[in-house]
Amino acid sequence: MSQKTADNKIAELRQGFSEYLKAQGKKSYGTTVSDAFYLYRNSFNLDFLALLDIEEIQQFQNRANELLKSILREKSSANGGNIGTYASAITQLWKYIHSNGANGVISATFVPSSPSATFHIPRPSCEEVERYLHRWNTTADLFQPETVLKKLFTETHPKNNSIDDIILKVAALNTVYNTYIYSVYPVAQHILSLKIDERLSAGDETLVNELMRVIYTDGGKIDHYSFATKYCSFHNPDAFPIYDSYVGKILQYYRNQEGFSDFKNSDLKNYPYFKRILSDFRQHFGLEKYTTKEFDQYLWQFGKEYFK
Repeated sequence: MSQKTADNKIAELRQGFSEYLKAQGKKSYGTTVSDAFYLYRNSFNLDFLALLDIEEIQQFQNRANELLKSILREKSSANGGNIGTYASAITQLWKYIHSNGANGVISATFVPSSPSATFHIPRPSCEEVERYLHRWNTTADLFQPETVLKKLFTETHPKNNSIDDIILKVAALNTVYNTYIYSVYPVAQHILSLKIDERLSAGDETLVNELMRVIYTDGGKIDHYSFATKYCSFHNPDAFPIYDSYVGKILQYYRNQEGFSDFKNSDLKNYPYFKRILSDFRQHFGLEKYTTKEFDQYLWQFGKEYFK
């Protein structure tokens, strides 16, 4: 994406965010808008749109806070300055975008950023899936961690009626896949409270959106959507395809390129809708013969290579 294109998108985003806050009756909305774009004005090497495109709120906030502390430390004699107002404003901007309030100004117009993707992105096909599956099955860094997790979830601790077992599974999954769970125990408590075993076995697709929403001890509420899809998938891989940011970007890109399905970006975070969109994608490209797990492995590698 050229700098001019990026600047135009940010100007569009700024205008939309301003109008949104004004319509919400927010007082001093102009100050909030200004604070939300503080990093954009003061960090010259930052890809501001890429920062805002981070899927998980905890990852986004951690990264934004690091950047704010660094900039404010340079500009203030205080140790890092007071990041509170800037952090609050940019988080409001992130929520505006990821609630689809920005009408996809970032993701819907996504352009792959890796140099190779600028020239050619291979169209999904059986040949491409086979190529990535061969890579997966012959690369220990890829298949070995998943093999261990599969054993943990389906053989060693298949049930979810013990807090100890759930803690172990949450911690292992978070470590291997970096799902941004910053406190394991509240997540495990939440899973235990839902009594999920029968629903997992039945492939209840409504479970994911219930499991993802965690209330932490400090009162914070976080939707761990990608984590929830993975947790369900390792119990029942045929019924629960995995969502992550790579998969989301692939689906948005080919919606825009080939119109394989009609959906809003926010639909990807509604799990029953996501499954139907993924089914549309498989049918459009003739990839129905692969198992759900094989398709997960293909999409993750494809996304990591071309949509990072």
